[in-house]
Amino acid sequence: MPKKINEDFIKQLNPHARVLFEEYKIAFEKKMWASVMILSLTIIDNILNDTDNLHYVDGLDINHFKSSKDFHWLRIRRNQILHFEKPVEGFLGNKDSDKTLKLDAVRADEILKKCIYILFRKY
Repeated sequence: MPKKINEDFIKQLNPHARVLFEEYKIAFEKKMWASVMILSLTIIDNILNDTDNLHYVDGLDINHFKSSKDFHWLRIRRNQILHFEKPVEGFLGNKDSDKTLKLDAVRADEILKKCIYILFRKY
């Protein structure tokens, strides 16, 4: 991953999200770009749907993040990967496909880090 996430934030995640995060790190290291995008949103969804987070995560922060264009971009991109409707950029088998997927994975990584920072910055 390009930047490290403060390990104190990782401690705030539930065990399910921690396991996914460990697999996420491996996927990034192994250049499994589609998996990075899928896992990043899965981790975010896990965080946003964990009712235990409501005890220490500000609801306004959750709403702000959920309404962000980055969050919506990641959901659309993940859905394009999982739910084939037509060929999409990065999956065309041309020489730019891997480059496109890598750029999108880096963006997904930044969105995940932003989510963790916004929601857990006070703790």
